[in-house]
This record gives sequence, structure tokens and C-alpha cells, in this order.
Amino acid sequence: MNIKNVWTMNSDNGEKQREHESDGVTDEQADSTKEKAEEDLSTRKASVGEVWKVAIPIIISQASMGLLGLVDTYFMGWIGPDAQAAVGFGTPTTFSILSLFFGLFSGLTTFVGQYFGAKRYSDCGKMLWHTLYLAAVLGILCAIFINPLIYRLLLAMGTNPEIFDMTYDYLKIRMWVCPIMFISFSLLSFLRGISDMKTPAVVSCLIVLLNIPLTYVFAFGLGPIPAFGVAGAAIGTVIAQFVEMVAYGIVVFNRQNASKFITRKMVRPEARAYLDIVKIALPVGICWAIEEWGWVLYGLYITTLPKEQSAANAIVQNFMFIAWMPGLAISIATTTLVGQYLGAKNVRSAEQSAHYAVIMSIACLLSLGILCFLFRYQLAGMFSDDGKVIDVAVNLFYFLVVYQVFDAAGVTISGALRGAGDTRFPMVIGFVGIWGIMVPSIFILNKIYDLGIYGAWGASSFAIIVSGCLYYARFKQGKWKTMSISE
Repeated sequence: MNIKNVWTMNSDNGEKQREHESDGVTDEQADSTKEKAEEDLSTRKASVGEVWKVAIPIIISQASMGLLGLVDTYFMGWIGPDAQAAVGFGTPTTFSILSLFFGLFSGLTTFVGQYFGAKRYSDCGKMLWHTLYLAAVLGILCAIFINPLIYRLLLAMGTNPEIFDMTYDYLKIRMWVCPIMFISFSLLSFLRGISDMKTPAVVSCLIVLLNIPLTYVFAFGLGPIPAFGVAGAAIGTVIAQFVEMVAYGIVVFNRQNASKFITRKMVRPEARAYLDIVKIALPVGICWAIEEWGWVLYGLYITTLPKEQSAANAIVQNFMFIAWMPGLAISIATTTLVGQYLGAKNVRSAEQSAHYAVIMSIACLLSLGILCFLFRYQLAGMFSDDGKVIDVAVNLFYFLVVYQVFDAAGVTISGALRGAGDTRFPMVIGFVGIWGIMVPSIFILNKIYDLGIYGAWGASSFAIIVSGCLYYARFKQGKWKTMSISE
């Protein structure tokens, strides 16, 4: 329908009136037509604002969830340094153990994003249910079989004997609710696939607020509830995670989503769907595990260094993590947008959104890296009054600037590739970067040249540089443009 809008100003009442060349077209119908045109992914143009609109709620969500561990660590400080160390060690260890599964379920975003772009809305719901079945089964298996292995794992990792029992108690409780964590993460991945980033942001903030009283009550006791100490911190987190799962479920299965995506209709498991999950999502999980366990090994190496170097590393890594959060958020946003555009056969906007995202990510992380570098003496002094620690930390900030640039490019481009369904290549890059370069380089630089913390940061920076270049080469090759999974 050809509609021509002519605006005139009424001098009496100052209201705008719209006239249409076509007969019988109301203002509401014209507005609806315009809105539908803007929502049509097959013709929509990518923009910087679009990337930010998707990324900002993710930043809020990531920051909020990071506070969960901070709350537990803070309250454990009231019990003692052993309890604080146990929770501080147990929280990232939980993620490391389950990283393969979290990565696997994050692959749902790729499927849903492309189905959403192709307007195959019912397929979004079908893939959700297939993922939920898998999450429930794997969650139960993990709860049954991983728990007995935790004791041996902590021994193999050389856990400090003074915090061993408390860490073991903490991890046991967290592992028993694997089904809840996996289902919750699957629901989150679905929401990201349909571009609903606001719900996770709101839920994450609410969970942090809920976790504060829960951790306090179960850690220190209240009325008939006894003080569980470190185990209480785990209990509080578990209850908060259950509420999180319920909150996501309420939104995913609400009337609007049930009508559009058929989320309330359980489907019969199909072998083809699980073959697709193995092909597309499993490499994501393997990549997460490869990277996570490589960094676990890095952390174990850091514990063997002089305490001044370990302390300096902890200081600089905190700032690296803060600066990395916008990059991760932009990467997740890129996965969603590229997937949706490719599903809608809008390759040009998919490529443009990826370009915008890479530029934005580099600009953010580089700016934060430079800011940290300019104030490196002040930042190091905020966390330590030991001259040796400050000197080492100040030097590590040099590495930080270079590291941030290539990490920004790599993590964002990997998000774009995953959105397209190109998940195996990032898995290969992860293996090459972490286990082919970083881990052996750290060993060589330590054993042969005795470079200590500088060798570790040099090796990890070089690995990130190589990985970033490989990601860029893969992206420019353009093979991902023809890898749509929504056929």
C-alpha cells in the first residue's frame, strides 16, 4: 500500500493532522504499518544504537550476578578468613566444573535467534523444550555423579587443607541443584534469543537483593534456623537460584510468549533436534570448558609464585574483569543480532551489526584499559600498601592495555560467529590459544627464563593476540554468512 504523509499545522489548536493518499487508512493503521516495517528484520538496517540497546541490560545483568559471589564473600569475612577463602574459591570452581554444560545450553540463543529472524516462532518453542529436557536429564546426572568426584577433584587441585572441608561442603550443596541451574540458564538463553534482555537484568537485580538476607539468615542463623556457616552461604545462593528459575519461567511461559512461540506446548523429543544441538551447541560448551580449565590452570600456577606477585595479579585481574564486562555483553548482543538477521536472510545488516559491535567493544575496553593505566599507581595503592606489590601491579597494567584490545575483538567476533552457527571454529581457536600457546608458554617462560608473573601475563597476552587475529581472519573470510541454520 502506497501511503504519503502530509503534515499541516492547525493554528487554532496546534495539533498535527495526517492526510493519506490512500482512502480508508487511519492514523492507527499507518502507525502500525510503520512499526511493522521497523520490526521487519529482513529489511531493517543495523545501527550502533541497536547494539547498545541489547547490550546495556546484559551489562546490568552480568554486574548483578557478579555481586552474588561478592555478597557471600563479604558475609563470610564475618566468620573468618578461612570461610571467606572457601567461598571465594568455591564460587568460580562451581562454574569451572559446569562450564561445559553452561556453554552447551547457551547455544540455544543461536537457534532461537535464527528461528526468530526467520519468523519460525513455533520452532523457537520446540527447541526450547528440547533444551529443557536435556537440561533436566544432564542436571540430574551431574547431581548424582559429579558430587562423589568433588572430593578427589579438590585433592587433585591441591586445595589448602585449612579450607578443604568448608570448600567441599559448599560445592556439594551447589552441585545438588544442577537441574535448577541448567534449566534456569536454558530459559535465560531463550530470552536472549528473542532479544528480551530486560527480563534477565531485572531478575538479576532482584536475586542479588534476595540473596543478601538469605545468606545472612542461613549463615548466621535466625530464630529456629541454625547457623550453617559456609554451608549457609551455599543454601542462600541455591534458594536465590530457584527463585531465578521460577521468575524466568513465568516470563517465558506467559500468555504473550505462549501465544507467539508456543512455549506452553510440550513437544515429543526428536533425534534431529538433538543432532543439531550436538552439531551447533556442543562445540560452544567444549570451547567454554577449554578456556575455563585453561584459566584454572593459570590460577593454580599463580598460587606457586611469591605472594607479592600473586597479590599484584589479583589486583590487576579485578580491573581486567570489570573492563571485560562490557565486551562480554556486546558479544552476547552480537550473537543475538547476527543470528536474527541471518535468520531473516539480511546478511548485510548481520555483517554491519557485527562491525559496529567490534568497534564498540574495542573502544570500550581500550578506553577502560587506558584509564586504568593512567591511574595505575592510585589503583594499586587502593588495594595494597606494600611497595613490592604496588611495583608489580603497576607493571602489569602495561600488559592490560594490549590485552584488552585483542580480547575485545576476539570475544565480540566469536559472538558473531556463534550467532551464525559457526561454533566449531571458535572451539578450535580456544584450544589453540589456551592449550597450544598460553599453557605451554607459561611453563617455558617459568622453567627456562624464570619470568614469574610477567611470563604468565606475557604468555596469556600473546595467546589473546593470536586468537584475536584468527577470529578476525575467519570473520573476513565470510564463510559464516552462508551458515544459516534456520533453513
